[in-house]
Amino acid sequence: MDQTTNPQLPLRVLFVSRKWPPAVGGMETYSAELCAELSQLVTLSKRVLPGRANGYPPHLGSLLYFIVSTAASLLLRGGRYDVVHFGDLVLFPLAWLHAQRHRKARRVITVHGLDLLYGHRRGLGPALYRRFLNWACHRSSRAVDCYIANSRNTARIAQETGLAPVTAVPLGVRLRHAPPRLSPPKEPAYILFVGRLVPRKGAAWFASQVLPQLPPPLTLHIVGKPWDQKETSALQANPRVQLLGYLDQPGLDRERAGCLAVVMPNRSSRDQTDVEGFGIAALEAARDGIPIIASNIEGITDAIVDGKTGFLVSENDVSEWQQRISAIQAWSPAHRAEYAETAIAAVAARYSWHRVASETVRVYQEDIASIDVSA
Repeated sequence: MDQTTNPQLPLRVLFVSRKWPPAVGGMETYSAELCAELSQLVTLSKRVLPGRANGYPPHLGSLLYFIVSTAASLLLRGGRYDVVHFGDLVLFPLAWLHAQRHRKARRVITVHGLDLLYGHRRGLGPALYRRFLNWACHRSSRAVDCYIANSRNTARIAQETGLAPVTAVPLGVRLRHAPPRLSPPKEPAYILFVGRLVPRKGAAWFASQVLPQLPPPLTLHIVGKPWDQKETSALQANPRVQLLGYLDQPGLDRERAGCLAVVMPNRSSRDQTDVEGFGIAALEAARDGIPIIASNIEGITDAIVDGKTGFLVSENDVSEWQQRISAIQAWSPAHRAEYAETAIAAVAARYSWHRVASETVRVYQEDIASIDVSA
């Protein structure tokens, strides 16, 4: 899909992404939301690959065609843009190719976290990716003007990997047009987890370690796709857990509105094979005034203002998790309403996609005067 918007705006930007709705994921959300706001600030052209209608990524054949056709387009027409922004590090070869033909245009790549750490895993795929990443790092200075990281933690990992320069632009959330309609938690009360069922997200750990410390009939509702069979099986065997699978947005909104709190019990990947780049689920909860409790690790620390938009607790500290949830359970309706008002206002002030787009444009504009698109 290739589109151009607002041709009257001066800065000409091409955004290239292989992650686009209706595929579901944080990178897809980033691409779509950022472009929606960028279209108001720059002359934006998009070259993006939509996912499948069922929420899954596109087929391999579609991806290969996208890469080849985009490469040809960048070589033939890439000089008409002031800036080309690539949505993730896997697209580095396209940035390198564009640099060979249009050296004076500015190129920016967003890094998300896993695209920096995937090579730490075992297997042929990660081994090949390590070689790719080494190749990219050695050619980065001549191909990419700046990397945008989705959090300070991701920026640190990018720098340690060998990519430079890197600037952190924390993500945002789509704000509600009107304040959400707040109501007391449903009875019987439940805690909500939203995310992929993988060990790093901590759902099975929370169900086995923290949930038994909380009095019945409090249960744990899980919204998300099963990815790891062992993690999923452990949750299926727990009688106090309800696996709801994938829900559409209205269904997720209903689950979130009725819960006692949302939890993100993330656990650090000890072998550095995965990372929580940001944690947009924390913003979605806070935007709706729902208490969010999360592990104080990785990119999550940029997604929560502790005590205002949510609560950060020590990773793997069962007692601290239990105490925080029990405290929220004891809130009066007035206390819950006061928290919601504070959280919603803080999210609106700090985490709008307009802020993300404005900071991104500032990255585009660094040394923009030196760009000569006629070259």
